[in-house]
Amino acid sequence: MDLWKTLEKQEEDYFKEAAVTGRLDDHLYMYHMPYSYTAEQIRKLRTFIFHMPDREVPRVIMITSALPAEGKTIIASNLAISIAKGEDQYVLLVECDLRKPSMFNLFKYPPSKGVVDILEGNANVSDCLIKTPIDKLTILPAAKEAPVNPSELLESKSMKSLIKEVSERYSDRFIIIDTPPIQATVDPKILASQVDAIVMVSRYRYTKEADFKMAMESLPKEKVIGTVLNALDELPAKKYKYNKYGYHKYYGREG
Repeated sequence: MDLWKTLEKQEEDYFKEAAVTGRLDDHLYMYHMPYSYTAEQIRKLRTFIFHMPDREVPRVIMITSALPAEGKTIIASNLAISIAKGEDQYVLLVECDLRKPSMFNLFKYPPSKGVVDILEGNANVSDCLIKTPIDKLTILPAAKEAPVNPSELLESKSMKSLIKEVSERYSDRFIIIDTPPIQATVDPKILASQVDAIVMVSRYRYTKEADFKMAMESLPKEKVIGTVLNALDELPAKKYKYNKYGYHKYYGREG
C-alpha cells in the first residue's frame, strides 16, 4: 500500500458521509447531468485553470462574488466535482462562509463541525471531513452554527496554519475555498492573501457594474484569474432543458 493510500485510509476512519439526508441537490450538474451544456461550461473553467499561459496551475483557489445570491457556492461545488473527476486529481472543498453555512444543503449531510471548531481548537481536520459520493472529493464544512467572531477567526494564525496544512498534506490535492460575498463582509479580503488564485462569480442581469468593480478593487489583481458569468439564460440551456439555474460562461482576464 503506497503512502497516499495509507494516509487516506487513516482519514477514512474519521469520515462522515454526505448524502445521508437525501439526494444530492439538482444544482450539482457535474454529478447529476455530466453531459449537459452547463456541465460543459464548468469543464471549460477547469481547463482554463489548468492551462493558463505563463502561470503555474493554482492549487488553492478561492471562489467569491460581489453580492449574495450570485451562485458562488454552486460554482465552487461544481468546479470541485469537475476537478475530482480528473484521473489523478483529489479535491478538498473548504467552506469558509462561516456566517451562513449552506453547503450541507447541496451535499445533504447534517450540519457538522468544521472550520470554526478547528480554528477554536476544539477539533482536528480529520474530525471534520465529509466524504462525498464523488470519488476523490472531500468536504471540510464551516460549522454547525455561525460563530460570533468570523472575521477574527479567518484572520487568525490558526487559519493560515489550516490552509497550509490541508494544501501541503497531499501534493496532488486541490483546495477549493468558498467564501462569503465581498460586499457583504471583509472575510474574502482576509483570505485572498492566503490563496493562489481567485475566481469571481457574477450573476447575469443581477450584479450591478458598480458593485462588481468595487469588489474587484478590493482583491489583489494578480490573483484574480477570471470571472464566471452565471445564470445566463440562452438558447442552449433552453434546448437541453437545464435552465433551472441557467448555465455558466467563463471569461478569463486580459492583459
